[in-house]
Amino acid sequence: MDPFLPLTLNDKNLIEPFLRSTGKTGAEYSFTTLYMWSVIYKTDYRIISYRENTLLLVRSRKDQDTPFHYLYPMGLNDPLEAEAAREILIEASEGEPFLVGGLSSAEARQLAAIDPVHIKIQPVRDAFDYLYKAEDLAELRGKKYQSKRNHLNAFLKEYPGYQVQPIYPKDIPACITMNDKWCRIMGCNKYPELGQEACAVRRAFCGFTELGLEGMIMLIDREIIACTVGELFNGNTWLVHIEKAFPKYRGVYQAINQMFIRYAMEKYPQIEYVNREDDSGDKGLRQAKLSYRPVSLVEKHLALFSQPPTP
Repeated sequence: MDPFLPLTLNDKNLIEPFLRSTGKTGAEYSFTTLYMWSVIYKTDYRIISYRENTLLLVRSRKDQDTPFHYLYPMGLNDPLEAEAAREILIEASEGEPFLVGGLSSAEARQLAAIDPVHIKIQPVRDAFDYLYKAEDLAELRGKKYQSKRNHLNAFLKEYPGYQVQPIYPKDIPACITMNDKWCRIMGCNKYPELGQEACAVRRAFCGFTELGLEGMIMLIDREIIACTVGELFNGNTWLVHIEKAFPKYRGVYQAINQMFIRYAMEKYPQIEYVNREDDSGDKGLRQAKLSYRPVSLVEKHLALFSQPPTP
């Protein structure tokens, strides 16, 4: 097989057709997500030929002491059968134990049925994405959103001079500065995961134009107090990659959230859903995302291939 190659911005046009062909709604099937986190997770890929089909393998791992984490092999046509996926992954892993993540429940069941001794399956709740109706987030109607409206109205009343605008290339340096300041305020020097997130956000901003991203900033007295970035995903979904705000401004998160969704729906009338990605197991973030009443969670399963036999 050809060697695995590090993921770069130049790979977007090559890899995106494979990601889209899966039809999956999980954020890891966005090239932007893979690229943002590729330095942290050392993501690489390989294009292979298998039975006259061209397939994409994507893998990652933070350090050499952990097994490689693969996505299910992707083609450009019909989904790959589980037995073929198992054969390809075992060959790529060169006999070492490995993980396969981002699996649908059907993929997980099919893999487990092949070899229940060497393939163990589990759901990964911390990785479930939150899916919302776009109209719900744009309008915040009804009793269930009363607290959101209270925070939003408090912001609008206290900061009537705020401004919002789309992110243009000229705004990128200021967005990066804001991200760095947010990182210091929130304690990135104490919490490594926040530092890693800030690194991923910076990477997205540095590739903003090439990745085809869109965003919005909120300003008070010409200073950015909030920023958010997303993209149209799978035709009818708005995928939010970044949402940062300075917490001293009550209601700022509710404000930037609603205004960005309204902006997206006006520009792309086909949008029905908003994917606000996972909570990474953070209890506060989980509570916040649940409070917006998702219509569903994008479930993801993990398969552990332990001591796989030779195919």
